[in-house]
Amino acid sequence: MNLPWQRRSSADDNENSGRRRRQRNLRVRSRDQHEQSRATNLERRRQRIAIGVGAALVLVIIIIVGAGFYKEFVEPPRVMAGSIRGEKFTMGDLVERLRVRQGINRYQGGYVDLSVDPFQFLQDLLFVEIVRQAAPTLGLEATEDVIDKAIEAQFYPKLPPGQESDPAQLKKEFKNTYQGFLTQVRLSDKDYRRMVEEQVLLLQLKALLSSNIPDEPPQVEVEWIRVDFENPVIPEEIRDRLDKEDFESVAGEFFHPMEFGDEKGYVGWIPEGAFPDLDPVLYGSPDPDNEQESLAIGEISQPVYGGDATYIIHLLSSPKEQELTPRMRLKLVSAMMDEWRNGQVTRGSKEKWLKVNFDSHRYAWVADQVAITAPRIDKNEEGEGQGSGLIGSP
Repeated sequence: MNLPWQRRSSADDNENSGRRRRQRNLRVRSRDQHEQSRATNLERRRQRIAIGVGAALVLVIIIIVGAGFYKEFVEPPRVMAGSIRGEKFTMGDLVERLRVRQGINRYQGGYVDLSVDPFQFLQDLLFVEIVRQAAPTLGLEATEDVIDKAIEAQFYPKLPPGQESDPAQLKKEFKNTYQGFLTQVRLSDKDYRRMVEEQVLLLQLKALLSSNIPDEPPQVEVEWIRVDFENPVIPEEIRDRLDKEDFESVAGEFFHPMEFGDEKGYVGWIPEGAFPDLDPVLYGSPDPDNEQESLAIGEISQPVYGGDATYIIHLLSSPKEQELTPRMRLKLVSAMMDEWRNGQVTRGSKEKWLKVNFDSHRYAWVADQVAITAPRIDKNEEGEGQGSGLIGSP
């Protein structure tokens, strides 16, 4: 039984019911909002992680690409290829010098042999620097006037005998020719003058060495058979033939007009030192570790390794003082130059002031860089060499 004060109207019941419903809906919306907020936060966190991972991957890729670019294009040109008493030559210097040779060869003829030239050019750069540093001690000096004269000798117009011309016109032609050469080989006047300076110092060194050679040094008369290393003939078989056949007829089979000796093998008079590898056979060797007697007059040697080829030598005379021919003087000076150079390299290596940092990997890099700018060469032109004259030298 409901007491009077406990009685509720339907309106009160409806109000209470609505309140409870609103509270329930509020709790549901609050729960939904919380779950939605949580899901949103999780999604944002996933997005941040994804963005962070992506950024990290992009950064790694950039670092890898950047490191590869630096290692391939930026670092190699700056790497030291060699040095003389702290004067460094980089891989970039070597590439630039080889490209200069390419330009000179396009102007002068010839081509760059990438199987040989990169290492040879580095050796030449180091040797020239040795000569440059030794110049004051040796009394060598390439003055600006000497360099000017050397350049004029290369590019000044050559007039036929008896023809006259305006000196001003000749000078103008010289300047145009010289500037045209610099443009074609992509060199500045400063850089080319430095190259000429190097060659002048080398010529002065050769003149200094030549001045120590007497006009009539002791020499022996010789004929020989020279067999190139590329020749498939076995030298010992040639020597066996000489026991039965005439020396001149056999020598004629191996005659080469560019080498010493005529079509019958006759070389002439050879001073000691002109062919250092042959000296023990021609003059004997007093070296206690490799003592050797010279050939007897009329004796024919067994095959002898001569550095550039194999020689079978027929000694025709004992040592006599004979006038030195111009060609043999040049050969003797060249041999003396090589001896001086090898002595300096050996000394520099022992005393640690000569350093070389050039391996097969760096060799390949230099060859690749030079090959990019190499002109197309017809196979028929490959044997034409590197050109000649002052401007063709490294």
